[in-house]
Amino acid sequence: MRKTDISKYAGSGRGSRSITTPKSVVRVFLKGLLTVFTILAISLVIVLVSLLTFLYGLRGESMNYDLHKLELNYTSFIYVNGKGDDSEHPVKYQSLYSSENRIWVDYDKIPQAMKDAIVSIEDKRFWEHKGVDWKRTFGAAANLFNIFSNGNSSYGGSTITQQLIKNVTGENDVSLTRKAKEIFRALNLEKKYSKTEILTAYLNVVNFGSGCNGVQAAANLYFGKNIEDCDIAECAAIAGITQNPSANSPLAHPDKNKARQQTVLEEMHAQGKITNEEYKKAMEESEHMTFLGNKKEDAQDETPVWNWYVDAMFEDVKEGLMQYYSCSADKAVDMIYHSGLKIYSAMDTELQTISENAFTDGKTFPAKYPKLQGGYVAMDYSGRILATVGARGEKTGNRLLSLAMDTKRQPGSTIKPLSVYGPAIQTGKYNFSSLVNDNPLPNWFSDGSAGPKNWGPGNTSGKYWGPVTIEFALERSLNAAAAQTGSAITPNVSFNFLKSKLNFTSLVAADNDRAPMAIGGLSEGVTVKEMTAAYQMFGNGGKYYKPYTFYYVEDHDGNVIIDNRGQTPVQALSSRVASVMHRLLECVITQVHGTGHLAAISGWEVFGKTGTTNDDRDSWFVGGTPYAVAGIWTGYKTPAHLSSAETGYAKSVWKTIMTQYLKNKAKKNFTYDPNVISERYYTDSGLLAAPGVKTGTAVGWYDKDHLPEFDTGRSVNSAVESGSTSSEINSESVSSLPENSSPDSGASSVPAESAESRSSSSETQSEGKKPEREESKPEDVPAGENVTPSP
Repeated sequence: MRKTDISKYAGSGRGSRSITTPKSVVRVFLKGLLTVFTILAISLVIVLVSLLTFLYGLRGESMNYDLHKLELNYTSFIYVNGKGDDSEHPVKYQSLYSSENRIWVDYDKIPQAMKDAIVSIEDKRFWEHKGVDWKRTFGAAANLFNIFSNGNSSYGGSTITQQLIKNVTGENDVSLTRKAKEIFRALNLEKKYSKTEILTAYLNVVNFGSGCNGVQAAANLYFGKNIEDCDIAECAAIAGITQNPSANSPLAHPDKNKARQQTVLEEMHAQGKITNEEYKKAMEESEHMTFLGNKKEDAQDETPVWNWYVDAMFEDVKEGLMQYYSCSADKAVDMIYHSGLKIYSAMDTELQTISENAFTDGKTFPAKYPKLQGGYVAMDYSGRILATVGARGEKTGNRLLSLAMDTKRQPGSTIKPLSVYGPAIQTGKYNFSSLVNDNPLPNWFSDGSAGPKNWGPGNTSGKYWGPVTIEFALERSLNAAAAQTGSAITPNVSFNFLKSKLNFTSLVAADNDRAPMAIGGLSEGVTVKEMTAAYQMFGNGGKYYKPYTFYYVEDHDGNVIIDNRGQTPVQALSSRVASVMHRLLECVITQVHGTGHLAAISGWEVFGKTGTTNDDRDSWFVGGTPYAVAGIWTGYKTPAHLSSAETGYAKSVWKTIMTQYLKNKAKKNFTYDPNVISERYYTDSGLLAAPGVKTGTAVGWYDKDHLPEFDTGRSVNSAVESGSTSSEINSESVSSLPENSSPDSGASSVPAESAESRSSSSETQSEGKKPEREESKPEDVPAGENVTPSP
């Protein structure tokens, strides 16, 4: 073969190596580069399409607020139901006004120097642009600081129109979404209002430091004159404040105000707003300007003190206005004071008076515990808040912190019917007399402090009862039984029930655990308002209504702008389950060992539940009568230990208020689901008893379609038939079972370390949080009460 033929086949063998040329390397590089550019191009297109879609969706964004409402100065009025709680004929109850010097200054009353000063320093192209100064906006976009500065630089990116929107809506978060919304709102606002209307509104609402909103208030405070009498230098001093009202206030920082004032004068001069002579004169005046600082008495001091209900309703109306008008809290408050609203209150004036008297009479609350505080809320069974008191003692101001509406406290055992027993019976696997295991669970304590197996929670009585009925466990508020039941249905079921059905807003992910759901050791706690609203369902067939303090609100023209009437409830529990739970909670009141028996009211059906945290910082009672459900928390404003006597006042105050309220009410009973019937059951097995058997039995209430089985294997010679009670049997078995019996085996005892060393303490611990103590110990009777403690 020729050499050329050999060369022809060179490199075709297995061991041959391909030859890479510079051209092939370049081709591979270019191919890779093209791939990268293609991916980047596609990504860019996706981003651009998404951005354009987002911006297109915002094109109709507008501020749902009438600027002309800012200049109104009409007194608003509260109306309440007429005599006998007649909602068809409301009567005027109280006016809402502020005695501050709030005078809207029309455009022609504002000196030209004031208008020029603001425009020169804040938005020099104000008269030319359409709401957005694109030149400044794009310039600010090149500097990330400026785009979010909101006017903190010499010019910033926001126009006067945009700043007005921020002042009215209160939206000032640093985000591209807010900035985009603001831009479209500004463009649309200038289509609706003239430049003079926008500038007039701005000069009347913008913050000018030291609590001043508007140029008239600023002129009154700083110079003791009306704005129309202010000269160029004074107008520049006022205009210089807006960039940073706290830092540039002439009262707090006169040097900074002077520097800013002179910057304003320089801009006015450079833009031809003032002559050389005017500029020199104003600069000279600036060097030795003095400020008065005379301020009228605070409006709050001249306004009559409202009751606690009006306080709560004011906040609710404010929130409603903020949502309806997309306005800031300050603007909503201004509307309440000055827009001539008609607010139709849901207050029951009789119950409100009774409640406030109880918190101030010096008798219902103990005089020997002067710092003991409380918060109270009463409502009907359709969400209407009837009365509320936010603190003990004489109310001395308006819009105060309410211990009933605002503060969150650990609910203790009051959580058990809501988070454990209600959801458990709702599953269909539990009923009125189902047996639950009152023995502790292993690995309860997260820090291992309770022993090698971390058994818990403990019961205050110093023992565990073993298998007991739900009625017995709820009546005596047994912690271990609640924990066993809550673990069986899973904390997730309880957590979701509280959040989705009962609208508890303060729950966090960490609360979705055994201890928080079973015995109330929540991360943040709950308000009295939330607890009372949740207990509605036990008196109205299982429905949850969002609580409200007013029926509806009309604007000055008579248009209904906020309406709470006709709300659709959430069916939290079935009507049958709600009736069973109601009967269980009646036992807490009617049974001699019931933790709430001191709240019983002669002649009236009462249901309810107590709650006291293990460190005795929070004491609760939430309960209902046919006319109202009410909740009360007692404790110290700054959490502190309550004495054993102090923990009883939640029940006694509740009873005092409710008894007086019912005093002249017509007799009325609860309505129960007709499918819930009564049957006798054996107290030790929870199963139904044969007809005619009464010994060792009690009356229970059941869904007729889900009755327990009959206890067909009972011996007439059994302990129960011979007269022993469930309590006696379980008490005896606790001390007789082997020391190492497992709590999960159904036995009625626990390891010696768990039952002895921990149960002797009145405190339990719930995985690092504040759990509920078991409340079957003797009741502490408040001083002066003519009652007999339970055994």
